[in-house]
Amino acid sequence: MTPEYSRRFFLPGLGILALWVSVLTSCSSYSPDRYDSAEIIQSSALLKEARLVTRDRGLLAARELVEGGLARTDESGGEMERRIVRTTGDATLVLPDSLAALPEVKRKRIAIVIVPGTQVVSGKSSATRDVLRNASGMVKEMGFSTYFIDTPPRGGVSENAVQVAAQIAPIFATVDHVVLIMLSKGAHDVISYLQDHAMELPPAHRRKIDLVISLVGTVQGSVVADYFANGNRPIPVATRMSLALQGQRNQIRMLETIAASPWRAGDASRMREAFPDLTWLSLAMIPDGKNGRITERLWSPFVRWCIYQNSPYYSPADGLVETAASVLPDEVDFPEWIVPAYGSHAMANGHYADGTPVAPKTRNQGDESLNPESGGEVMSAYLRALPTSLLNHHEGRFGNF
Repeated sequence: MTPEYSRRFFLPGLGILALWVSVLTSCSSYSPDRYDSAEIIQSSALLKEARLVTRDRGLLAARELVEGGLARTDESGGEMERRIVRTTGDATLVLPDSLAALPEVKRKRIAIVIVPGTQVVSGKSSATRDVLRNASGMVKEMGFSTYFIDTPPRGGVSENAVQVAAQIAPIFATVDHVVLIMLSKGAHDVISYLQDHAMELPPAHRRKIDLVISLVGTVQGSVVADYFANGNRPIPVATRMSLALQGQRNQIRMLETIAASPWRAGDASRMREAFPDLTWLSLAMIPDGKNGRITERLWSPFVRWCIYQNSPYYSPADGLVETAASVLPDEVDFPEWIVPAYGSHAMANGHYADGTPVAPKTRNQGDESLNPESGGEVMSAYLRALPTSLLNHHEGRFGNF
């Protein structure tokens, strides 16, 4: 789910009167049972605790908790963040043990597969998808085998997973390593692919899936999607009615899907066995405001406030996904490296903990809109930083990196 999509599906076609009715009735006070269901929502221990701390002590205390929890969970011990900050700050730096430092013949044997998870509306590509296309172009320019999975406009998760599976299937015969990169809702598509399709691959193919990079992914669902899909206040109810009247019930079903964690209990605990060489890298955005919220407008701040007030659960969020929901649940025991950054779901406009902008050369200073070229800048920094040890599972394939 992306900022542009959120703007487009929010109250389409409704009049000013309906909006003001929502304003007056839906966000005026805390719902007395807003946290009653927090502990039964499928989530990690960190996410549950962040929601409870938000309830008891507020967003600032919860943000501090999440920052510490991410640091403890990061199995790179902060090393990946330090590498990324170095290559982001110096566009000419190629770390000697990085993927980008490999000889061209070896880079060609690495497939970088980008699953956007963003929407195309009325034939016009979204800004976020343009960013990812630019990232794909940079991957190709750097000599890797590149695949952009062009999922259908506002496609459902299961349908997208089928398309991902079909497009990835021929790749295994031509490469030694597969890296999956997804953004936002693309996490649901990739996780559905792993559970419903990739687990049926031959063992030799499954071992080639070495790395998943989740950029602000809906890895444990989206509190915003849940509000619009299931909320009983006027704003979410009006949104669903409007979508239904426009014949877009599939969009309601998609919101219902994104609202929930994409992991199935039985499959989640089997992931490491099925993909023994896979490392999961998560970029999680931490809200940067002094009040524990994001400073960017992103999309309607008023509706975000309503969600904070009235959702049955909440914790520090990037505007669309709770920060602690951007990382793996406890049942999935892949090695997980975490790169935290600060800002909104529009990650390219954010910054790392030391203040280094995520996209220093291409971010639009003073403008919240995404510059498509930021995708290439961010992807270049990652490929110049990612260590070859992430792929060093298949002895003899590359020899000694």
